[in-house]
Amino acid sequence: MIRENAKLPPEKAASLLTLAAYLPFLILRIMIAGGGEPGRLSLIGSVFSNRAKLPSFLPSMTGTGYDGQFFLRLALNPFNLAKSAYGITFDTPFRPQRIGYPFFAWLASFGDAHLVPYALIAVNLVAVCTIAWSAARLARGSGHPILAGFAAATFFGYAMSTGRDLSEPTAAALALIAMNLFEARKYLFAGLVFAAAALTLETELIVPIAIGVAWLYQQAKQTGTPILRRLDSRAYSWLLPGVATILWQLTLTHVEHTFPGASDLAGNLGVPVLTLFVGIVTHLHQLSLTNLIWFGQFAVFAVMVVLAFSSLRSLSVPLYLKIAFVLMLLLAISTSGEVWNHSSYFRAFDLLWLTALLTWIRSKPNRPALAAVGPIAWIVSAIPLIVFL
Repeated sequence: MIRENAKLPPEKAASLLTLAAYLPFLILRIMIAGGGEPGRLSLIGSVFSNRAKLPSFLPSMTGTGYDGQFFLRLALNPFNLAKSAYGITFDTPFRPQRIGYPFFAWLASFGDAHLVPYALIAVNLVAVCTIAWSAARLARGSGHPILAGFAAATFFGYAMSTGRDLSEPTAAALALIAMNLFEARKYLFAGLVFAAAALTLETELIVPIAIGVAWLYQQAKQTGTPILRRLDSRAYSWLLPGVATILWQLTLTHVEHTFPGASDLAGNLGVPVLTLFVGIVTHLHQLSLTNLIWFGQFAVFAVMVVLAFSSLRSLSVPLYLKIAFVLMLLLAISTSGEVWNHSSYFRAFDLLWLTALLTWIRSKPNRPALAAVGPIAWIVSAIPLIVFL
């Protein structure tokens, strides 16, 4: 179990532990799997790229590649939303709606295309350290903030995300910052940061939606003044993200001449529960190392979800956090086979991991050391990524 250090603030301790875990992992991945080229981590595939138009300093590979290639494409110039640019073509219309992570990478690269591969890695490294800091702060009253922060940041899905230039860590970092602002009653700033999180990854809307549902539930128990007349500054926390998302969707619809959100829902939603069982059967079909890791990750995830469920009655856990956990669980079991049938380290469910972990830790459990299963699973999951792209 990780011991609390009285001389070092728990937020800083959790962040330093996270940095100590991710920095060697990413260096080794670049040097071994990437052959010393940071640009390889984006996995630019020949199917969605044109070598003749691709910048010469960006390496490509045969095949479809992976999602990171589209974030790299946007990070080269987040203001160019054309379907094809810089030798890379979007596979679906919803890619540009996740503009936050590539925008931050573009800022970090100072607009220098040669620095973009490094910036994508650096932004996510800062993001996982921020996740640790923010989660530790949210868990400060639990008695085990360092453990909570480190376990949040070492979700095994983030090994995949940081190792392949994906948006989950950055989106989660923004969402957790916003949750801290919300609990500090800085509702306007919380709403703005929630909006940034939603423009980084749409699933982050779950938290402001949960805040809105919690507010409506609390107002419904009161009588007298109509609910709409009781709107106060707390509404910024859930109205601003919704408005920002709608405006961005309308902007992209104007640019792309199609509604990107529709392709997102069509591609990522499936028959509830059924796709989960199909995914289990698919991975049982061939017991390879990849599938064994999948089942191990699934088991760890299931344990955390069960622990969170056992904590839903705790008065120490904010209502919005409980609702966010339940909503994210419902979303997870409703995702398509595209998510369940492939070994992507459950990265799409990172918000479920975070809300489950925080719900359980903030209920002040008797055996908080169980949270250490997260970092252990992260180590096991990270090792193959050091060797294979």
